[in-house]
Amino acid sequence: MNTTNQTPIEYRSLKALRLCLAAFLLAEKIGRRADDVWKDLPWKQFRWHVFRLQRGIFKAQKEQSKAKVKRLQRLLLRSRAAQALAVKQVTQLNTGRKSPGVDGKTALSTKERLVLCQRLNKHWYHWKHQQLRRVNIPKPNGKTRGLGIPTIADRAWQALLKLAAEPAYEATAGKRSYGFRPGRCTADAQKLIFDQLNKSNNGRNKRILETDISKCFDEIDHKVMLRGVVLPKEAKNGLKAAIKAGVRGEYPSSIKGTPQGGVISPLLANIALDGFENLGLDQWKKRRTNALIRGIRYADDAVFICKPEADIQRLREDIDKFLKTRGLRINETKTKVSKATDGFDFLGWRFRVNSRGVFKSTPSWENYADIKAKVKATWRSGTTTEARLKRIESQVRGWRQYHKNCDMSKHSLWSLKNWVWRKLRAEKRRMAIKEAEKARRLAIKGKPLGAREARSHQSR
Repeated sequence: MNTTNQTPIEYRSLKALRLCLAAFLLAEKIGRRADDVWKDLPWKQFRWHVFRLQRGIFKAQKEQSKAKVKRLQRLLLRSRAAQALAVKQVTQLNTGRKSPGVDGKTALSTKERLVLCQRLNKHWYHWKHQQLRRVNIPKPNGKTRGLGIPTIADRAWQALLKLAAEPAYEATAGKRSYGFRPGRCTADAQKLIFDQLNKSNNGRNKRILETDISKCFDEIDHKVMLRGVVLPKEAKNGLKAAIKAGVRGEYPSSIKGTPQGGVISPLLANIALDGFENLGLDQWKKRRTNALIRGIRYADDAVFICKPEADIQRLREDIDKFLKTRGLRINETKTKVSKATDGFDFLGWRFRVNSRGVFKSTPSWENYADIKAKVKATWRSGTTTEARLKRIESQVRGWRQYHKNCDMSKHSLWSLKNWVWRKLRAEKRRMAIKEAEKARRLAIKGKPLGAREARSHQSR
């Protein structure tokens, strides 16, 4: 049956959509119309419907109305709009959508997506989460980081839970936490650091405590993490079973921690570390002056900007106590105190205040070396020249966009551009020599030359 000339399907309401999907699934006709059904779904209405429910959850959590929060969360979890958006997020939008789980699936057909939506609708409250697949990726220091990859279906279920749990967390989350949160990015943290270290705030006299949590995602205590999650009882029990599922072939791997490959893992880590950036608050809250200590956190990395009279030793004790209650500990090799005039690295940037009090932000040398290594590795890949140049262009454009608010005078990438140009010129010369040699051999054998070979032979 040819469906290319069919008119788009219009749904007057979400109820009509639900009935239409149920009819297709029950009548087993979805194989012929699956592409049309998925393409013509009212995604804009879906996003608006989910946003309204999330806004209600946010307001109810602000008002500390627990019963209303749970009621709205159940409505969202049962909503076919949220279920369809969760499936679309993990199968079409996420960058790691092609990573397989223990079932080996790397992609879903349109029919399988619709069937997964129906499965989420029927079983979200008693979902059986499968074990994870371990994938080790290299770190800059030569070590490896283990990722736990769930199956596509489990990732869709986690995305559905995240749609319900995230607005409740955002209602009470700290203001100076910027990692893996909607409407926040690294540029916001960069702006806050500038506000604290610029010349008007006497930034050259301040000190910086750089902190890093050792194996944060692998060591978080499950009880502390689940205690801060706001979800209905049945969904919370399913989430507990999910983080206890563990990695296939590894035992015990489900006693503590949350897998880094999960969709909901960044939210769980933020919930467990909520309040970390506010440590040191008791040193100034009884005074009428400005804060002595300002903490800025991005996921498990944080910096504390301290005035000269702040007690940093006391702050370190507070950090150790905070992390101990969550089963975590500080990474001593990456934790240090430095002067603002000496500079410090954070989020791929180098922040420094010179002797005149002028604040400057530049790309860190480690980040600068990473982009150069990435471009050279892309050029050495076995793809075509056009594909490699397109990939390199995308990498350089993204790097410049990330550092657009920095001083780029010493990071112009001119040497990298010259390196790519020389490699491209050498490759063109090799191709020209190869084509000329081919044309010469054909001419010796008396075979007719093609247009391209003829031009090469004439030029030679």
